[in-house]
Amino acid sequence: MILYRSAELSSGSGRTVHGIAVPYGQIATVSDGGEPYRESFAYGAFDRSISERGHKIRLFANHQTRQFPVGRAVELREETDGLHVAFEIAATRDGDDALELVSSGTVDSFSVGFSGIRHRMEGGVMVRTEASLREVSLTALPAYSGAEIAGVRSQQSLFIPRSVAQARLALLDW
Repeated sequence: MILYRSAELSSGSGRTVHGIAVPYGQIATVSDGGEPYRESFAYGAFDRSISERGHKIRLFANHQTRQFPVGRAVELREETDGLHVAFEIAATRDGDDALELVSSGTVDSFSVGFSGIRHRMEGGVMVRTEASLREVSLTALPAYSGAEIAGVRSQQSLFIPRSVAQARLALLDW
């Protein structure tokens, strides 16, 4: 028996940055202005935010939310390793500057602005089980080392989502 699966492939605009905004299961020491504490995010923490407000999530530079955003979310999805994101960068002066910083490798990470809703404590670590995603920012100094920008989608090449690539590889293993 041969199984055929298809997926729509779309080329990038050359202005879309993508990567993992929040790695799941990774522990970071953070501070909200008070004493530092250890924090981690669990798979599913942003599920409700994505379904209810995903189309409203904007990209900023270094959490400068009093300025206009430099991009808007075009993809937000949770996978077991983290919150995967893609943002279309606006064709503005600030957007062009942000895109140049990412393309040059000067800025290579994401950071998220969120409000905690539910958590549990595990061995001195606050594990966020539900959080309201407010914004995502480009940053050079992330709280989580795994919150990395994977790259900029090119106009010339086609991007195959990780889940599609894994499904295609799985077909070869039967």
